Amino acid sequence: MANASAFQDARVIAIVGAGFCGAVTAVNLLRRNGQGGLRILLLERQVPEARGLAYRTWDDNLLLNVPAGNMSALAEVPGHFVDFCAGIDPAFNPGSFISRRIYGDYLRDTLEQAARGSSSTLERIHGEVFSLRPAARGYELGLADGATLPADQVVLALGHSQPRVPHPAESLLACGAYVGNPWDLAALDRIDPGMPVALLGTGHTAVDALFRLTAGSDTRKVFMISRRGLLTHGHRFTPKPPVASADFSLYLQTLNPTARTFLRALRAEAARRMQAGGDWRDVINELRPQLPGLWARLPAAERGRFLAHVQPYWDIHRHRLAPAAHRRLAQMLQSGQVEVIAGRVFNCERRGGEVVLAVRQRARGAVKPLHVAAVVNCTGPDYDLNRATSPLLRQLRDDGMVRRDTHGLGIDVDGQYRPLGADGRPLPGLYYVGPMLKAQFWEAIAVPELRGHCARLAAFLGAPLAS
Repeated sequence: MANASAFQDARVIAIVGAGFCGAVTAVNLLRRNGQGGLRILLLERQVPEARGLAYRTWDDNLLLNVPAGNMSALAEVPGHFVDFCAGIDPAFNPGSFISRRIYGDYLRDTLEQAARGSSSTLERIHGEVFSLRPAARGYELGLADGATLPADQVVLALGHSQPRVPHPAESLLACGAYVGNPWDLAALDRIDPGMPVALLGTGHTAVDALFRLTAGSDTRKVFMISRRGLLTHGHRFTPKPPVASADFSLYLQTLNPTARTFLRALRAEAARRMQAGGDWRDVINELRPQLPGLWARLPAAERGRFLAHVQPYWDIHRHRLAPAAHRRLAQMLQSGQVEVIAGRVFNCERRGGEVVLAVRQRARGAVKPLHVAAVVNCTGPDYDLNRATSPLLRQLRDDGMVRRDTHGLGIDVDGQYRPLGADGRPLPGLYYVGPMLKAQFWEAIAVPELRGHCARLAAFLGAPLAS
């Protein structure tokens, strides 16, 4: 163990948030700095650490949506997670879709091993950071209990935010049966099991809530409502990993950078592959390493067009369900237990022991009343900084230390993951990693991309402070 003087002189790196990004950034720092010299503070308001929002569940019905072979937390050790799984069940292989609970166990184990094998120190601190301000030694972090912590460098790894309350917000909040946090499994479990439930959204979050709500019943009726009524596609069995290339595919190289031309070229390439006996999923997979570059080529107006008109269709092809989850969903749709409605909720009213939703259907404009026990918001995380619910994010925004991107996808960062302030310049020693990188890179919510961001950030953090 380091002596007291060395401990006092060690550079302090505070990582705010110990979900996937916070934990994996810490792992990379610990592995890179085996000779010591770092004191890493890993702050998390939830326990246990390293599990994050997605992997905190103990429900083995909830599966990863990426095969095990592409879920290593370490970019330089592709088989790291598969090796961990082999120690649990030899039947697991790179094409297996493992439960999220096991992946949470894996992240904690990886963090523990990195801490044991490093001469740098890792301190786990249970608490919520409410404020962050420049100080004589880098920054001062203010915790909810009134304590303060100094740090030379700070990494914001805040994870996912809760969904925005959709229209009609006032009547939804007043109905007394609105569940605004779809990841609050205890709240889902309290809903009357004999009554139907309405889910706002038809994406991955809604599928997770659906499986939880029907875990003990094959008769409970569930309505899934979204503007277009789109459902995500499923992975193939034996999926292929993306081709590791940052070069633009030939069919995209000479195109004008517009959402329409990119979409037409992508559809034409997918059709060509399928006519040749291939699969459209390979086109999406091969495009993944190129997406940050493609996103950077799009002017702001074209990004807006993509978000308004293309993103819902892109998402259901890009973010696919595990085969078992996709089959389960299909069976529930076929049996009628699940009904997907394309439309908008325009009124929510409490009547006795139930809630009546008025849904205007997209196709004919007809109004469909739904009698349910509860309404669950599954529209996905809201990363618009103007609507931030985190006290820390609000303080950083109000103090001009971070700024919202043009389209409300997250925050602006520079090439070293440093948030840009209101004046367009980064503050030295302050970094961000997580899903709000979507504003800069577009691909920033799945493990294969996030682990790369965490590794690159650790390299910047490990460099001498003078640089």
